[in-house]
Amino acid sequence: MVEDNENDYQLFFWAKTPLIMKLKSVDITLLERARACAMEVRAYPRLDILKACQLISLDIDLLSSEMLEIFIRSLPEAFGRKVVIHKPWTKQLSWDEKWLLSMIKAVSRADYDSVHFLIRSAVKRKHHREFLTIAHELWKISA
Repeated sequence: MVEDNENDYQLFFWAKTPLIMKLKSVDITLLERARACAMEVRAYPRLDILKACQLISLDIDLLSSEMLEIFIRSLPEAFGRKVVIHKPWTKQLSWDEKWLLSMIKAVSRADYDSVHFLIRSAVKRKHHREFLTIAHELWKISA
């Protein structure tokens, strides 16, 4: 685990890169949390989106980290392709990471017009309903 002062040092210099400079510190923290989660679950099997809905809907005691893990593991099937989430502290920002940040921020502010738009823009049509369920459950823990 990185010590806090070393983490602050990394954050200061990392945030000075052109793509990242546009992000607020809270967004950088969220991005790094998602990246760390993606690194942790990269060797896990992909999670079927229906199974993800069942896990999220039935287990009301899930922690936010577990919800994020389920969400990230279901993205490849939802998108119908491999998802690009960089290693922590990478200076690049992928389209998938931008989408993920936008989705989490839209859910946290209960902006369901944006949530619907984001789902329509990236998620395969056959998974729209299930992904809305996952987004709704994410809203419950972020509220």
